[in-house]
Amino acid sequence: MKSTLLLLSISTIGSWAFSTTNSHDRTQQSHPLGTCLKGSPDETEWTSDFDDFIPGSNPNSDGDDSSSGSAPAIASIFQRRGNRDWSGIQSRQFSLGEDLVLADFVGKMGFDEVTDWEYYYENEEDPSDRKVVQPNPFDDSKPKRTRKSSGSVVRVFRGEFVGRLGGTLRSMGLDNRVLVKEFTGEMALQLARYEMLSVGKLQSELLADNEDAADGLWIQMASSRTATARNDDSNVCELVKRLSKSKSAPFLGILGEVNLAELEDDWDPNEFYRALSVPPPKEGAIWIVYEYAGLNTCATYSEPAQLRRSRIPPKKTFFGVKEAPPLPEWRKRADYVVKGIMKGAIEAVAELHDSGIAHRSIGRSSVILTSRTQDKAEPSSVYATDTTFLSIKLSDFGFSGLLEESTYDDEFLMRARSFGFSFRKGDNSLAATNFAMAEDLHALGFVFLGLILSSLAELPRLDSPMPATDEDTLQRLLGEIFDKDIEQFREYVEAEEVWKSLVDYLDENDGAGWTVLETLFKAREKAAENKNSLSVITARGLLSNPFFQ
Repeated sequence: MKSTLLLLSISTIGSWAFSTTNSHDRTQQSHPLGTCLKGSPDETEWTSDFDDFIPGSNPNSDGDDSSSGSAPAIASIFQRRGNRDWSGIQSRQFSLGEDLVLADFVGKMGFDEVTDWEYYYENEEDPSDRKVVQPNPFDDSKPKRTRKSSGSVVRVFRGEFVGRLGGTLRSMGLDNRVLVKEFTGEMALQLARYEMLSVGKLQSELLADNEDAADGLWIQMASSRTATARNDDSNVCELVKRLSKSKSAPFLGILGEVNLAELEDDWDPNEFYRALSVPPPKEGAIWIVYEYAGLNTCATYSEPAQLRRSRIPPKKTFFGVKEAPPLPEWRKRADYVVKGIMKGAIEAVAELHDSGIAHRSIGRSSVILTSRTQDKAEPSSVYATDTTFLSIKLSDFGFSGLLEESTYDDEFLMRARSFGFSFRKGDNSLAATNFAMAEDLHALGFVFLGLILSSLAELPRLDSPMPATDEDTLQRLLGEIFDKDIEQFREYVEAEEVWKSLVDYLDENDGAGWTVLETLFKAREKAAENKNSLSVITARGLLSNPFFQ
């Protein structure tokens, strides 16, 4: 019997890489024509991990394979989605200059394809006879995961509402700042559309008790904003209030779009470039206006506290130069991360699933650390230990979809088959819903692991080497080297001196912390075990674990 070693793409995920010119929150002075001078040239990196939908390719290939059919596969899901948007975001168009102005260019987002591979021997006489094998994890010629960048497709700007709308928001004690994302190119435009559909549904549920919104009056006013601007402004203010103050809004809200069509005749590309040091919008681009929740995420928080403190500049006082104060004690910082950030993220995912939506793109940059107050940066401070004003929001819904429609996606069906499921396209079963939720929980587990291993590491010196904590490394450690054995992984973590306190913390209450992590990592395996039962794995069920008490 002859056999040949082959490989198969079993799971392809998308990853956003976000380079930003300035990640600090600050008050902006706006140019009267709608723009102001650029921000600081200091650059930091954002990364976000978007799980699914992009079809795989051979890891040894190069070049653009955007014609592989990914767009129709994604669209096939959302064509079946109801157009429920009581908040009117698909109809509302703001005027640049009259309603809002741009303050500065924040950065740009690029798309990466991240593909997981499975190796197997195929019987040449019987192609259906396959034997899956695990390659040597240290053999670079047989990678289990590959990554390929697609370049920048989204630009991000910071702005603010002005005029009557801006004044009304300020008079209500609300934030008049906004985030504006420019989506350019076919793929980006589709992601923008899908994001508006999912967020529109979430915001409709947020407005369920508002009779005018439920009766469609908000949509009517948004559609005729030029004639009913005062009434629509009132609706926008109400939406901003609910998004920023309600615990039932653990997502980055959308307020509408910028009307670029009205600028076509008067647009001065040179003025735009002089003001923001970036080219003007490309033809066919759309600008979506989001609520302002700051620019701080789990990605920006995931760094040893000593390093973050070392970058705080000293302050000049009357008595001389004052260095940054010492860090809060480790235990307080650990409680903040676990009982504030991690617990808040689980609650956010639970709300999402309760609304019937799978995120499918949870990564460190899609978990926003913000505040219900005007100071959006305070909760991400290295000195933050009080969870009172901490608010966690999920962003990046470009790959999200309805839980009940998960089986319309071929990539989802392929991943499910690798765990022993045999769903048919269009199946609407409890097992399919359970697996879709389990995928979100699995992704959240790696967000948490990277967060605690980096932010709670104790470096003996600022120049001390730090073990890698990026997602690809952690996936490789858990999935390939330790074969998902949490005990072996614990021994690996325990062997590093920088994680001694963290291991002790996770060991408390009979290893409650490790139990939470293992539950998240193995959520898909658990869903497969329960495929013939009525048992459901939920994010909300994790909140009763002693780890979060």
